[in-house]
Amino acid sequence: MHKSAITGVLMIIVGAIVLVLLAGFILSVIITLLKVLAVVIGIILVIGGIAMIIFGGRWSRRRFWRWGSETSRT
Repeated sequence: MHKSAITGVLMIIVGAIVLVLLAGFILSVIITLLKVLAVVIGIILVIGGIAMIIFGGRWSRRRFWRWGSETSRT
C-alpha cells in the first residue's frame, strides 16, 4: 500500500471515531435547528393569518366575477 492510502484510511477511521463520540452533540444541534425552523414557519403563518384577516376583504372586493361579460361589451 502507498503512504497516501494508509493516511486516507487513518483519516477515515479517526473521522468516524470523532463522529461517533460527538453523535449526541450533532443530534442536539440538528434538533435545535429544526426547532428554530419550526418557530420561523410558525411566525410566518401567524403573520400571514393576520394579514389575511386584515387585508383579505379588500382583495376579494376587487375581483371581477363576471369578467366574461365585461369583455363582451367592447
